[in-house]
Amino acid sequence: MKVGIILGSNELSRVAYAAMHSAIAVSLDNEVVLFATMDGVKAFLKTPDLRVTDDTSKVIKESGEDVFQHFRRAKKSGKLKILACSYASKVHKLDKESYGELVDDIVGITSFSMEVEGGQLVSVW
Repeated sequence: MKVGIILGSNELSRVAYAAMHSAIAVSLDNEVVLFATMDGVKAFLKTPDLRVTDDTSKVIKESGEDVFQHFRRAKKSGKLKILACSYASKVHKLDKESYGELVDDIVGITSFSMEVEGGQLVSVW
């Protein structure tokens, strides 16, 4: 099964959830496509820009946990693709060189929708 995850926030707790969901879905032999949009693109910059405003984010930050380890592990399987939204990239004046190695491409919502057509969608805002 294909799993599409839409990540629209750079809040640490939400990025952590998307990372864990990606890793679990891949471990269950699913193909996962994560679409980072709006502020979510900021999480995948070469130097991630993560908000830490809710209590869970504060606890994660204090623990020193690297939430990106889950994305890296899932990517090693070859079953996780991370796409940055072209509109959000334009709004934030970002190009492919702005993003870290986890981002596979910059695409529009239509390309993402076609990629995960018929699959399960998870939205994280």
